[in-house]
Amino acid sequence: MNRGSARRVVAALVGGLCVAAVAGVAADGSAGATHPVVKAVTEGRHVRLETERGAVHVWTPAGYHADGAATILYVHGYYTDVDHAWSGHRLAEQFALAGLNARFVACEAPKGNREPVVWRSLAELLATVDREAGGAAPDGPIVAVGHSGAFRTLIDWLDHPRLETVVLVDALYGEIDPFREWLLAAPGRRLIDVTEDTVRWSEELVRDLAAAGETPVVVDRVPFEDREWPEAARRARALTIRAQYSHMELVTGGVVLPRVLRLLPIEVLPTSPWAHPPGGLP
Repeated sequence: MNRGSARRVVAALVGGLCVAAVAGVAADGSAGATHPVVKAVTEGRHVRLETERGAVHVWTPAGYHADGAATILYVHGYYTDVDHAWSGHRLAEQFALAGLNARFVACEAPKGNREPVVWRSLAELLATVDREAGGAAPDGPIVAVGHSGAFRTLIDWLDHPRLETVVLVDALYGEIDPFREWLLAAPGRRLIDVTEDTVRWSEELVRDLAAAGETPVVVDRVPFEDREWPEAARRARALTIRAQYSHMELVTGGVVLPRVLRLLPIEVLPTSPWAHPPGGLP
């Protein structure tokens, strides 16, 4: 076994131990292994890769199959790193709640304005995951989700030819032009903007897109149930969601991420906890 393989195996084992620890005890101190979300997380496959560009977490749900599966990339915001975001924001639990047939990838990103973008090339990140994470690579759509300061990383990824959907979670801090131009450049693209702190720029984006001939859809809240989404929100190429949650609750509360991800035309796995109430994280 070469050094790289050994490092990946150790990372996978460490990741597995972390998930097992989560499975043992719920937040209230009671046994949580039978909680449907915990069960889904532990039955999935989690690998933590150690790369030259920092840690990368990769999680696939039980029942995952590569044909038609999506790649959903998550980029954290400032004042944290990917390891703390993965555990503290309970990303695996939120991905499990989404219930999608997808490979979920969370990578390292800047912790502040003065730090450089870590993964400037989306192609390099995807190649690293395909090479080191194991398992069958998904052949479906690529989706990039970023919170807050993640917009810097996402801008660098917009040139990837297979990137179909960008989800900005309170991440439109003045950098409107790159995302507007990316959306308008090809008919098959989709931009979802969830806004709370960034409302002024989100409203400017809506005006710009309308002036360019698009028909942006604006929704005034994140619904608690999937059936409450307006049908127009499911079809919209440009969707702005004025969220009722705070900047950090958007990515820690267990409601917004699963609900917004479920807007995407990606298969929902029947064995996933898709029917579990959002926000009910263990």
